[in-house]
Amino acid sequence: MAWWFSVNSLDVWTVAMILVAAGVYLSALVATGAVLFRLAFPRLPDHDRRRVARMGVFAAWAGVILILFQWPLEAGYLGGGNISAATNPMLLGIVFEGASGGRLMLAVAGLLLVQAIQLNNLAHSKTANSVSLVGVLLVMLAFVQVGHTVNTPRLVLAGLLIVHLMAAAFWVASLWPLFHLVGRGHNQDNTAHILTRFGKIAMGGVGVLVLAGVTLATLLTGGLTPLLTTAYGQFLIGKVLIVAALLLFAAANKWRLVPAFESGDATAPGRLQRSIALEMVLVAVILLITAVLTRVSSPNG
Repeated sequence: MAWWFSVNSLDVWTVAMILVAAGVYLSALVATGAVLFRLAFPRLPDHDRRRVARMGVFAAWAGVILILFQWPLEAGYLGGGNISAATNPMLLGIVFEGASGGRLMLAVAGLLLVQAIQLNNLAHSKTANSVSLVGVLLVMLAFVQVGHTVNTPRLVLAGLLIVHLMAAAFWVASLWPLFHLVGRGHNQDNTAHILTRFGKIAMGGVGVLVLAGVTLATLLTGGLTPLLTTAYGQFLIGKVLIVAALLLFAAANKWRLVPAFESGDATAPGRLQRSIALEMVLVAVILLITAVLTRVSSPNG
């Protein structure tokens, strides 16, 4: 199969680039999603708000470090995949002056700005919120500087990807705080309220996520045949199947486990935590496949 040939032909340098790219995706989504989560739930308990703040700051700085690490990796790839090329000033300059350099600057600036919402010493919270939202936008714009969305129609593809990523960021960043919210020592009524509100927001977010993703995939692949015969299409099908499994877990949470939690079922918190933990694993797999999609395959085969 085309996907197996692509994976089987990977060298160590490309594998490193894929793993770092997956780490960048995860860090960026969690850092930006933490902002969206804080804005969606302004009345989080203090300890949970601090947890989300720590998560966002840690993810932002992890993202900055990984993005900076991508710079020499890209240079090394241009020079044949070796350390000498990765430290070559000329190759580093070529990468920095190209689209990858623009992405690097946008992403780093955005990840630094998203942390403003976590700074409690700012006199005006609206200012902090606005600065963080600007950071979110910069990170999203960074994702459309390179890759398959630079093709025609660029504005449509870029817009769809940004909408897709915003919905994904909110969902991905919600998993860790929700996992802790339903654990031991939770406030039954407040946690139930947050879970119910999250379910309502997530319903709209999932619709946007799926619609934007399907439309984007259709425009990129150009039809059913490339979807089935190219490595890109086959990886994309695998990603869609895993996303479907993720949606099934989310549906089970909303329609079965959250009502059980609200009714006081003693087993519900543990079952919810296990379900959310499985969602985290599936998200990691999805991001890894996404990194492979953007690194070793293309829509035109």
